[in-house]
Amino acid sequence: MTPAAGDDNRLLEVRDLQKLFPIRRGFLRRVVGQVRAVDGVTFHVERGETLALVGESGCGKTTTSRCVLRAVTPTAGQILFRTAEGPVLDVATLPRRQLRPLRRQMQMIFQDPFSSLNPRRTLLDIVAEPLVANRVGTRAERVERVAELLRLVGLRPEYMRRYPHAFSGGQRQRVGIARALALSPRLVVADEPVSALDVSVQAQILNLMLDLQAQLGLTYLFISHNLAVVDYIADRIAVMCAGRLVELAPKEQLFNKPAHPYTRALLAAVPQPNPKFPLDFTRLMEDKASIPCRWPAPFTIDEAHRPSLVAIGDGHYVRAESGAATSEHAS
Repeated sequence: MTPAAGDDNRLLEVRDLQKLFPIRRGFLRRVVGQVRAVDGVTFHVERGETLALVGESGCGKTTTSRCVLRAVTPTAGQILFRTAEGPVLDVATLPRRQLRPLRRQMQMIFQDPFSSLNPRRTLLDIVAEPLVANRVGTRAERVERVAELLRLVGLRPEYMRRYPHAFSGGQRQRVGIARALALSPRLVVADEPVSALDVSVQAQILNLMLDLQAQLGLTYLFISHNLAVVDYIADRIAVMCAGRLVELAPKEQLFNKPAHPYTRALLAAVPQPNPKFPLDFTRLMEDKASIPCRWPAPFTIDEAHRPSLVAIGDGHYVRAESGAATSEHAS
């Protein structure tokens, strides 16, 4: 599925990514188990494209994105990133002192435009923070750069002296986007950037992101659970369920010919703008109950028979359902 990292058009390649969180119990807080938040995820992102990572809440989307940025240290796997200088680095194993220069090329847009901005700092301080942290430019140059970024995202430069409480949710998210672009990153991870906004404002922010992508040549890893948003902005879609990818395909193929039962269940759950449209909840629940990616709690995946993604078309991959489960009931 993924060729060698020498492919020059491949900006990011994630291989068998795994993140386990320990379960601790008792007075001594001993580890009694592991939560497989991300389990064997593999995908790649081409330069200039938008790969959307979708799935229900708790499926591991955000954890995957934080591992890609090394905000969370992965348990296993590779995160291969092609730097602006040319060499491919494994972000998963880089020492922290070597991560600092790399973070200039990988930035994040957060979900909540209210809590992600410091209410005690002006827009100038907020947007210029990445520049200050990386010692880029003089004070005057940073002020000029902030003014340029505010104009780029559709805000007036004189707003830089104001505080976040003076702005609406959509304007605050524009500030967050400006901050993410301050260091001219190559990869932008957008963690549900429009889910906290009104529908009309969502369209404005999505159009802004598309315009910036065309203007600056950005590459997006877009996290969302809203399939309508994904349909508008994504080039390819990766569907996650219980920490694993179950389907990966170009947008048109995934919406027109979903192959995995979980993908079909997600598409069937999308509300239709027609009150007379019949929604068969019984069938939806039956389909979801039969989805093999959700293993019962007392069982663990047999590593020798773990289902893997197989190609079923041009760029279309789906998880094989021949996996076995081994019972490990606790007494």
